[in-house]
Amino acid sequence: MNGYTALILFLIMGIFNNCSSQKDKKYIYLAGWEVEFNGDEECEKFMKTQAIDKETAKNVWSSIELIYVNNKLAKAFDREEVFKEERTLNNDEIGLEYEYVVPNKIFSLIEATNSTSYLGGEGPPEFTIPKFDFNAPFQYLGKFSRSEAAFNWLPFDLHLVAPLYLNFDKLFIDYSDPLNPQVYDVEKLKQTDTAYEDIKPDSEVVYRKVYFTSKESKQYGNGFGHTGVPNWIQYPEIPICPKTNKIMKFLVQLTYDGANIPTEKSNIKPEKEMYKPYFQKMNFWGDGDLFIFFEPDSKIACFLIQNT
Repeated sequence: MNGYTALILFLIMGIFNNCSSQKDKKYIYLAGWEVEFNGDEECEKFMKTQAIDKETAKNVWSSIELIYVNNKLAKAFDREEVFKEERTLNNDEIGLEYEYVVPNKIFSLIEATNSTSYLGGEGPPEFTIPKFDFNAPFQYLGKFSRSEAAFNWLPFDLHLVAPLYLNFDKLFIDYSDPLNPQVYDVEKLKQTDTAYEDIKPDSEVVYRKVYFTSKESKQYGNGFGHTGVPNWIQYPEIPICPKTNKIMKFLVQLTYDGANIPTEKSNIKPEKEMYKPYFQKMNFWGDGDLFIFFEPDSKIACFLIQNT
């Protein structure tokens, strides 16, 4: 073999090895930051719920890039806006087995004049809002229509209700009958208190009906909120369905500054001036966001609020 032939073979082998190395690499992109990649339940919930594509990872405020070599986690990078730095992996994180996760698409909820989805308003006559004789008034929050691309995975059009003025942790509501939702754990709800002394069992707050549509986006939008991937204010609180024990699918995040739906009517008359703004528009503990999850098989919805 002459020198020229040896050089050609060397270059070919180099190209082949480089291609093989590239094929052995796999990437996963995740929105957020608070997670340990040790394969436990919290890790599994985070990976499934926060998975996004590469382009979205560049646009959301905070994201993680995972690099797998030969199907084992080898490196991770944290990105905050334009800054990217390598994350130090713990011993129980290095070598995490690769499992494909479907990237979630973000849809912004934008006000529209012609839509079958809306926030606020009053429930249709055939819809029953949960009512109790203790201090737990529910508010009708609107309807999410399956005709919207963001909600076509729902088994039916979903009418949303929640007691926004109660300090609930994770509130599970059973939509087995879509027009007659039931609180999954009434005893737990009975133990929930409120910070609003003017709230009574017969209190009523009805918000103005505002129509919206969903628009696919590569970042969290500026509309009423967004679907696809939660943008956690505190730490991830991804719920497990109490019926099926499955990871619940993220439905929507309504933001305190985006929702901003004014109150149409109310029989609540706060005595203290400081409480009046909380009843003048749809809000979630003042400066909080409302996170809603849904499990299509069990028809269970989960509501939780996070604020700063």
